[in-house]
Amino acid sequence: MLEADSLIQHYLEGTLTDAEAEELHTRLQNDAQLGSKLLQHFEMDAMLRATKPLAVPGKVIQPALMPKRRFTFATVTTVAAMAAMAACIALMGAWMAMSWLKSDVEATTASVAVLTRGVNLEWDSAAITPGTPLSPGLLKLKSGIAQIEFYQGARVVIEGPAELRLISSGEATCTHGKLSANVPPQAKGFRINTPKGTIVDLGTEFGLDVNDASAEVHVFKGEVELHKAAESMKSLKEGQAMAFAAESQLRAANASSFASLNEIHARTALSDHSQFERWQAQSAQRNADPSLKAHFDFQDDESARSLRNHAHAGEDGSIVGASWTTGRWPEKRALEFRNVSDRVRLSVAGETKALTMAVWMRVNGLDRSLNSIFMSEGWGDRKVHWQITREGHIRLGVAGSAGKGHADYDSPVFFTPERFGRWMHLAVVFDPTAKEVRHYANGALLARLPLKDASPLKLGIAELGNWNDRRTRSVAIRHLSGAMDEFALWDRVLGEAEIKAMTK
Repeated sequence: MLEADSLIQHYLEGTLTDAEAEELHTRLQNDAQLGSKLLQHFEMDAMLRATKPLAVPGKVIQPALMPKRRFTFATVTTVAAMAAMAACIALMGAWMAMSWLKSDVEATTASVAVLTRGVNLEWDSAAITPGTPLSPGLLKLKSGIAQIEFYQGARVVIEGPAELRLISSGEATCTHGKLSANVPPQAKGFRINTPKGTIVDLGTEFGLDVNDASAEVHVFKGEVELHKAAESMKSLKEGQAMAFAAESQLRAANASSFASLNEIHARTALSDHSQFERWQAQSAQRNADPSLKAHFDFQDDESARSLRNHAHAGEDGSIVGASWTTGRWPEKRALEFRNVSDRVRLSVAGETKALTMAVWMRVNGLDRSLNSIFMSEGWGDRKVHWQITREGHIRLGVAGSAGKGHADYDSPVFFTPERFGRWMHLAVVFDPTAKEVRHYANGALLARLPLKDASPLKLGIAELGNWNDRRTRSVAIRHLSGAMDEFALWDRVLGEAEIKAMTK
């Protein structure tokens, strides 16, 4: 811990850190004599600045000496207190300004490509879903087909099993497996490295097959350059194929042995339909659960301005403002929330001892300090607010009983710009038996937080994607910028396996 003199010196020099600013502010509040010392430093600093000679060509001008002034004890004490107060205000202002400047720093990303489509994907490396931005690194696809779009413009389809290392927005290395590439003119110069050599594309379509024995290049359109170690560059044109081998001969390209972009479109559509049908069957099973109090599947007639509640004896929801859009699959419907008016009104009657909520949603951006998922109307007496903070934390806020405070249960930062625009599954559990709140994202546990008050909740009238506060005429703006295509609420604790099953 620094001495008070060092803290003051750092303040005068403009090198005070956030932690030091907090420390000095606390000491000024608790130590009256420190205010007097701070005043003396201010006076000395001002005197040194005032008496510094002014350089003028051929002459040095000395400022007039300041007349001496006698301070009484009371005067010094009063001025010291004022100085301490001014210093506190100045320090807090500077500290807040520094924090604001730090929060205003532009976000950055290291990603160089994006996974745009996938069919029956099974990864040996970390699992990746379509829509995920990709940073430089190794992708190991065990089975399935994945379409990757590089930021420079090239589109690559890899077939499992395959290994592809992303290097930059215009370069990758394939160490094993098959791929096909479509390289538009804007991506001319796109490079694929192999253990046998390098392919430089000149704006074309080609296929690459890399195995332990050799590597073969097949050009379907345009032209590529083959660069092999210790050999001169070779040009390969449309309809030609060649292996990376000594004295290899030209032969005819064979497009049928590679997955094409048209093929992945057809197979993606078939996979989407299969997933949609599986979801329908699973939803029907969940609707039979007596603990289910609300389930909106968003498969309603677009002409109706209500959402059917598939839970037993549950009340339907009312759509206000929000417009219909496409959900996770082409056959799945969703509601888009864009404006301050957009919301779905619903009601959950009675007390809830335990609570699980789950939602499929797409966040377009975190435009406000608090962005609504599910919000009880008003605030107080065990109401619940499920939101996303501007920083990307997922928050469950629970009001105390009879206006006695509240508790916020925040996950670590989950929503970053790389996750915007993608469908995500979120779940939160209020568990009075274990006395904890648990946050889940895409079936994985994000946070386990100790519960401060396990008494029953009173959800009452609530809203999806927005908030209505009947206590005031001016309501804080917390509407969601994004979409939802499913929401469910249970008055029991769901286990991790049950939550994970919803993401399959």
